[in-house]
Amino acid sequence: MFTFIVTCYNQAEVITHALESIRYQIRRFGKGQKFQLIAADDGSEDQSCQVIEQWIEGNEELFERVDMLFREKNAGICRNYVEALRLVSGERFAVLNGDDLFSPYSLFDVTDLLDEYDMVCTAFLKFSGFGDMVRFYPTYLDVVLQNFIRGNILRRSIKLGCAVMGTAVYRKELLTEDVFDFILRFRTVNDRACFQKIVDKHENLRVCYVNRPFILYRISENSISNFNSPNRWLHNQEVAQLCRVERAEEKSGFFKAMLYLQEKSAAVRANPHYFVRLMRFFSPYYFIMLWLFVRNYREIVRMEHELIDPHWKRCSEYYKRIMERI
Repeated sequence: MFTFIVTCYNQAEVITHALESIRYQIRRFGKGQKFQLIAADDGSEDQSCQVIEQWIEGNEELFERVDMLFREKNAGICRNYVEALRLVSGERFAVLNGDDLFSPYSLFDVTDLLDEYDMVCTAFLKFSGFGDMVRFYPTYLDVVLQNFIRGNILRRSIKLGCAVMGTAVYRKELLTEDVFDFILRFRTVNDRACFQKIVDKHENLRVCYVNRPFILYRISENSISNFNSPNRWLHNQEVAQLCRVERAEEKSGFFKAMLYLQEKSAAVRANPHYFVRLMRFFSPYYFIMLWLFVRNYREIVRMEHELIDPHWKRCSEYYKRIMERI
């Protein structure tokens, strides 16, 4: 059984887009498989739960099992995330935020790579408006850098709060109670906390990168990736807390200092003033990115073009077709 997880909070206007992208994956690529849907709503104050229930009622034949996890009160992204993960029945699963979509390409081709690897890092495209894909190549630098971050560099990067592996898929066996307990110490950094703990516990992770859109990320006023989002400040504070946790356990004096600098840079990233935020480029995270960029410049530029040029138009048309169906 393959499990789809959708997490939601006050996304009544767009949650159907996420669910329709799951329907597309099953109808187009999922023949012969059984599916579980976990819809986890974190105490939405709009009509999100009713919209989800209505969609499931009209599409229940797609799923062998449906779990609707609707909280009465908001508990934060991390608790919603963990409670959903605990319900996963299959060995393979994929998680989707309620305002995003799976891309028009087969996600099962990606998860099949878990036969060989422990974790598969994936790419994404950002979009705004009515499916207008962001086509500015440097936007995706930290995405394609996943192809070059391995071994000790991977562990150091994760500890320093690098935003890598955000859309990665991984073996269910990596999710232990220790991982769940660590994620539950936070409210918004579910992915970062999850991957940080997994990488800490497994020194020889087999990792690969797929340079093709796996998810389409919606840019909105409330998304954490938006510097003006009201959730951005809390998110950056928790990134700093992740650095403090690592600094307390780090033995190397040099990396203790790096973690301290990265922790302090979180306040800069949360600043509402654009020119103050530019100081974030002096953090250890950006020095790692710069070093990898200089070292692999030609390959990175090629991969940025390969990620955007062949896919942006199809992804945009796909989003518009979903809008028309809705």
